Amino acid sequence: MEKIQVPHVAAQNEPKLRPLCVDMDGTLLCSDSLMEAICAILRRNFFDILRLPFWLSRGKTYFKARVYDRVDIDVSRLPFRLDLLESLRIEQKRGRKLVLATGAEQSFARRVADQLGIFSEVYGSDKDTNLVGAAKARRLVERFGDKGFDYVGDSRVDLAVWKHAHTAWIVSSDHSLLHAAERVIPLEKRFEKPGLRLKVLVKALRVHQWSKNFLIFLPMLLSGHYLNLWQWMHCVLAFFSYSFIASSVYILNDLLDIEADRRHPDNRKRPFAAGTMSIGKGVLLAPLLLASGLSIGAWLSAVYFWVVTGYFVMTCLYSLRLKQVVMADIIVLSILYTWRVLAGGVATSIVISEWFLTFALFFFLSLALLKRCSELILMEQNNQKKNVRRGYLVADLPLLVSVGVANGYLSVLVLALYINDPKVASHMRYPQALWILCPMLLYWISRMWLKAYRGAMPTDPLVFALRDKTSYVIAFLTGVLWLSARAFQFIAFTF
Repeated sequence: MEKIQVPHVAAQNEPKLRPLCVDMDGTLLCSDSLMEAICAILRRNFFDILRLPFWLSRGKTYFKARVYDRVDIDVSRLPFRLDLLESLRIEQKRGRKLVLATGAEQSFARRVADQLGIFSEVYGSDKDTNLVGAAKARRLVERFGDKGFDYVGDSRVDLAVWKHAHTAWIVSSDHSLLHAAERVIPLEKRFEKPGLRLKVLVKALRVHQWSKNFLIFLPMLLSGHYLNLWQWMHCVLAFFSYSFIASSVYILNDLLDIEADRRHPDNRKRPFAAGTMSIGKGVLLAPLLLASGLSIGAWLSAVYFWVVTGYFVMTCLYSLRLKQVVMADIIVLSILYTWRVLAGGVATSIVISEWFLTFALFFFLSLALLKRCSELILMEQNNQKKNVRRGYLVADLPLLVSVGVANGYLSVLVLALYINDPKVASHMRYPQALWILCPMLLYWISRMWLKAYRGAMPTDPLVFALRDKTSYVIAFLTGVLWLSARAFQFIAFTF
């Protein structure tokens, strides 16, 4: 480690008057501003990812300058560590000088300091200095003298600063870091930094959204191959393959949408936006989940591998661009739902009829429109006129509602034509039982749209259906009617 020349500056002996220097990323902030800036750049133009290595090759100071210069992060919505911030405000009221000393770019650090209004001085990285570790220690020693300041940090790189500070405040739950810090400096205060909790991980993966992937089991359930263990095993593996890939895209989407999520009343609670999960963990987790999902897909079959690869590509296009294109987002969303059904057929080698794929397309198009209309209805209740993230206007509601209801009823028409097909009747003992499905489905679709029209539908209709007792009753009766039509005839037990 480079030796720091210590100038002869008299340290103040009164502890409460000694300057308190505070790190920002991971300490004052629950997040990392540089990583957030990179995510904001990629949100605007994902292909800028190709420029990042060239910027980094010219040095860390140049890299930081270019990254921070290309984005304008809203500092008022950053996830500050509230317990530390409260302690800092108390210290300021006692007359203590607070100094923000961070590796973030100087102008950005100044904006954060101005937002909080508690820091007397601000030191950040510039074109000549990457203000971390020994460089930060040198700057603070030059300003306040050796042992003339206290320092608040959160990582091992801060050990170089603590060696020249008088006492330490530490933001960490890492016992090895605590022991290392205690060997070089007395610890005055400690703030817990929660590790990655299971609840936060489940929320980041959006495990509740995995329920959509149960559509993969539909071809298996409709085929009557209920005792074929080989197909059941393939269905389960296909389900997890899809779920892992879907979670990797959710993480990617959340990383790129951090700032937009913080402006949303519900999405601001997502792990990356709230700072309860670090961006670095997300960057590692997303490719790991993707690799796991694709590996399972490759093991199932080459055709299934390309099906899930196509799903990943389409989902990425939807997340990065298509979800902002009016009407195209709805059509792509319905295709993604139908794609799951197709994947279930490919995974189990079950041929899906054109009737069912057509029914699924109309049905899921109705649900996608229901999702958008629910968002607009809730916006109308809050006196908002436009969904900035999607491009829809509240004035579009009458058209979208009519198109959505029409597609739902069209799916029932396709179901009726399917039931009336002589080929279907030849495979059923009592096909007449299936006719009862039509009024049941008409009731369910009409009820869902009425709920949305009254503002009683959350922004995701599938989440509503999973909590709705009526939907479970209709799903149960649908299964009973399907089995009754087949007279409970199963395909012979096979492996």
